[in-house]
Amino acid sequence: MVQLARTGRSSLVLGGVGFAYFLLALAAISFTRLSDNVALLWLANAMLLAALCTRPSREHRQLLLVAALGSCAATMVVSPFSPLAPIFVLANISEALLAWMLLRYLGNARRVFLRLRSIPAFVLAAGIVAPAASGSIASITLWLARGADPGFTWTNWMIGHGLGMLIGTPVALLVLGGRAYREALTRRLDVPNFLLVMAGTIAVASATFSQSTLPLLFLPILPAIIATAMFRFAGAALSVFAIAVIGGLFTIAGQGPIELVAGSMATHLQFFQFYLGVVFLIALPFATLMAENRRLADAVAASEARYRMIADHASDAMLTLDPWGTIRFASPSVRELTGFEPLALIGRNALSLIAEDDRERVRAVHLAAIAAPDSAHRVEYRGIVAGGATRWFETTARAVAKENGRIASIVSVVRDLSQQKAREADLERQAATDPMTGVLNRRAFQKRLAEIPPRDFGHVGSLAVLDLDHFKQVNDRLGHAAGDAALLSFADVMRANLRGEDVIARLGGEEFAILFPTLSASAALAACERLRHALETTEIVTAPGSFRITVSIGLAPMHAGVPADELLQRADAALYRAKAAGRNRTVLAD
Repeated sequence: MVQLARTGRSSLVLGGVGFAYFLLALAAISFTRLSDNVALLWLANAMLLAALCTRPSREHRQLLLVAALGSCAATMVVSPFSPLAPIFVLANISEALLAWMLLRYLGNARRVFLRLRSIPAFVLAAGIVAPAASGSIASITLWLARGADPGFTWTNWMIGHGLGMLIGTPVALLVLGGRAYREALTRRLDVPNFLLVMAGTIAVASATFSQSTLPLLFLPILPAIIATAMFRFAGAALSVFAIAVIGGLFTIAGQGPIELVAGSMATHLQFFQFYLGVVFLIALPFATLMAENRRLADAVAASEARYRMIADHASDAMLTLDPWGTIRFASPSVRELTGFEPLALIGRNALSLIAEDDRERVRAVHLAAIAAPDSAHRVEYRGIVAGGATRWFETTARAVAKENGRIASIVSVVRDLSQQKAREADLERQAATDPMTGVLNRRAFQKRLAEIPPRDFGHVGSLAVLDLDHFKQVNDRLGHAAGDAALLSFADVMRANLRGEDVIARLGGEEFAILFPTLSASAALAACERLRHALETTEIVTAPGSFRITVSIGLAPMHAGVPADELLQRADAALYRAKAAGRNRTVLAD
């Protein structure tokens, strides 16, 4: 059924194009052929060109055939050049075919008059090149057959055929081109309004060309512009066509403002052709530009609706900033992420919501987004939420550029990273912490030690290495649970007797280390002695029984130029000496 419907529609189009070509050719030969020469306004090829631009390629041969039959029939019926009909058919059909091929080569065959850049291509192909080429065939033929001036014939042909395609093709596209060309007539109320405006255009054109006293050729342009503004392509195409038909009939009848121009009837018709060309170049580009702007506005409205839908329902917040960082739009999700009301943020500079330490980094990413609008830029930072607290966020920013390359705005998607950062911190803490005692592990301690900058002078800063005495005996006599209790008790004693800036670590087994980053050797020695005394007086209670344990400590002061590994070796050597001297004591490295 679908195939039958398509076949029926194709046959209807082919028959309609052939019949319309015949009627338009008949009218042109009958009414616009003056001075025993070619027609001065040839609209027939406009129908064929519109069909070639809108119908599938598989129908093009049939379209060319029915148009050729229509051209031949019209020439045979009313033209005095009927013996030359085959040559004129060749000229006419090749003209439309050449115009279509040029439009296709220029990439505008399927969207002629739908984009502004298609109009220069159409004028070049259909209004200049194609009629100039076919006019050469006609002028040479009439010169050889009738002795007609080839220059005069070529001029009449080129102007008449070129203007005919310029004026007639838009009207034919309204019939054959589909909804894209009739987009301003889609509502039910559009048609009566359109008919009213066209009636006004016809009335003004009729009043202008029915008198020969005043030069009022400018008057029909006004309703043509109104029709174009209201109905875009349809208004422009039909208003120009109406002016062409009405003005042409009155001019041929010897009436109208063009009679004020001195010259013959051929001169009057050529001036009228020039006038129609001006009207065409006023109305059609204006209609195409309005249609483009309307499609662009519709696309922007649809994009904005999608953006609003996403912004209103997304869990991430969306911000739109101007190039200077001022907030111009904030989505409702801002309220959940930051506690701020979205409207309260409008007009504020986004950097005022960034923690001071992170502002330069965020500003650099903002400038990078402006410099490279084709790519997205991400940055993590601490943002200020309602109440003044800080929270981790991630922003993905992308700049939006205007046609001239200037940045119009920066669209940012803001995501809460608080939970992610908390997980990262927890994983980092677990990776750096001894799971039993809660102090740093060996790797984390060595990293921390390596990060300390070398001292230029003095003995500020010390490192202690500690080892629980007779720890193996505790494990063997009371069990591993008692050994674990000893480790935990020692860690508690260190936390209770050391400063917050002192760094505690378990190096492995019963061996620990303490970094005193700001204590001299003598101060660190006193701290170690307090710690040693506190531990030996601590009663450790376990299920198998209570016990006490002591610790031996090796202490090494930090010196300029001494690397961390060597400092640790010095502390180890001092610890060995403390063990050898009887344990439960602190020994300062040499």
